[in-house]
Amino acid sequence: DGHAFVPAALARGAAGAVVAAGASLPAVPPLPAEGATPAPTGPDSDAGPAPPRFLLEVADPTTALGALARDRRIRSGATIAAITGSVGKTTAKEAAAAAIGATRPVFRTPGNRNNQWGLPLTLLAHADHPGIGVLELGMSAPGEIRALTEIALPQAGLVTAVAEAHLEHFASIEEIARAKGELYAALPTKSVALANADDPRVRAQSRRHPGRRIPYGFSAAAEIRGSDYRPHPEGGMTFTVRAFGGAPVPVRCGLEGRHNAANVLAGLALAVALEVPLAAAAEGVRELRPLPGRGDRRPLRNGAVAVDETYNSSPAALRAVIAELAAAAPDPKTPDPKTPDPGETDRPLRRILVAGDMRELGDRGPAFHEECGRLAAAAGLDRVIGVGPLGTLLAEAAAAAGAPDTAAAEDPEAAAALLADDLRPGDRLVFKASRAVGLERALTRLTEQSA
Repeated sequence: DGHAFVPAALARGAAGAVVAAGASLPAVPPLPAEGATPAPTGPDSDAGPAPPRFLLEVADPTTALGALARDRRIRSGATIAAITGSVGKTTAKEAAAAAIGATRPVFRTPGNRNNQWGLPLTLLAHADHPGIGVLELGMSAPGEIRALTEIALPQAGLVTAVAEAHLEHFASIEEIARAKGELYAALPTKSVALANADDPRVRAQSRRHPGRRIPYGFSAAAEIRGSDYRPHPEGGMTFTVRAFGGAPVPVRCGLEGRHNAANVLAGLALAVALEVPLAAAAEGVRELRPLPGRGDRRPLRNGAVAVDETYNSSPAALRAVIAELAAAAPDPKTPDPKTPDPGETDRPLRRILVAGDMRELGDRGPAFHEECGRLAAAAGLDRVIGVGPLGTLLAEAAAAAGAPDTAAAEDPEAAAALLADDLRPGDRLVFKASRAVGLERALTRLTEQSA
C-alpha cells in the first residue's frame, strides 16, 4: 500500500501527497494552518515526516495520475507514437526510437514501464520534451489498452501482432485481438493507424480506426513493405524496405531472426508515418543491438555460445526461437583445441534449446508446451532441456516425437548443472522462459564458470 510510504516521502522533501479518500496515513502531521510558514523539509531536517503542504484526496490515485499525465501531455504539444502487441512491442519500440531519432529529438518508454503507472510517469517525466515520444502499451485485461491510449492521445498507433499470451485472463485469442485493437478504436480520428499486414487479426482490428490506415509487413498487401530478409554472415540481419512504392532502401542492424525483422520494420513504418525519410530511418536502426534477455549473445566455456531470451516467453515467441535455432549456421572458424589444425576446420554445431515454463496460459498451458516440444523435435534440434513442471512436459513431448536428446530440470540451477560438463565447441544454446521462471540464473551460472 503506497500510503504507508507517505511519511517517508514527506521527510525527504515532498510538498504533499495525492491519496485515496479515507485512506489511513500513518504518522503524518496535520496540515499547517492557513498562512503558516511550512516547517523545514528534506533529508537534513528532523527525522520524522515534515508537515505536508497539501493532501489531495481522490477516489482513485491511479486514475488521478493518468488524468494529470493526460493534461500535461496535451499542454506539452509533443508528438506521440504508441505501440502494443502480444509479442515484439519492446523491440519495435526501440527500433522506432532509433529510426525517429535519426532526424528528430525522441524519448521512449524506459524498459517496459508500459502499464497504468509506468506510462503516465513516462509522460510526466518528459512533459517539456520538444520532439516525439515512442510509448509502449501493455495489458493483462480488457479495457487497459483503451485507457492508456486515452491518456497518451497518440498521433500514430501500431499493433505488432496478436498471439497466445495472457490466456489466463482471456477466453480466446479473439478476445486478445479485441483488447489489443482498443488502440485503434481509441486513436484520435486524425491519427494514423499502422497495421501488421502479415497478421490477419491485426488487419481486422485496424478497421476500428476511422482515420488513415497504413499496412506494413512483408506481404504484398503492405504499403511499407519489407523483402529479401537474410541473416548477415557477421551477425545481425539485412533486408530491403520500400515505402508507398518508392525506391528500395537497404536495412542492416544487429538484431537477429526473421521475427525481429518484423519488429524493425514496424519501427521503420512508424518513423515514415511521422515523416522521417526512410533512408534516414534505416540508417538510424543500423546500430540496434539486442536488449538484455531479448536475444543478446554470451560466450560460454569451450567455445559454446548462448542466446539469452530469458526475459519472457509465449507460444508464438518460442515457435520463432525454435525456427531460428533450427536454421542456425556454424559460427565463423575459430580454434577448436581438440583439432590438430583448428584454423582449417569449422566447429561442429549442436543446437540446444533450454525452455522453461510459459506462464499465464490458463488451462491451455500444458497443450501449448507439448506442441512446442513436438515442434522442437520436428525442427531437428540436437538437445532439448525443459525447466519447471511445464517445461518438463515440453521435453517429454519432444522425446516422444523423436528428439534425440532430452532432459528435464526442476529449476534453473539444475538446468545449469545438466549443461556444465557437456558444452562443446560450436554449441549454440537458446534459453527462453517466462520472466517468473528466473531462467537467467542458469545462464549466469554457466557464464561465471566460463570466466
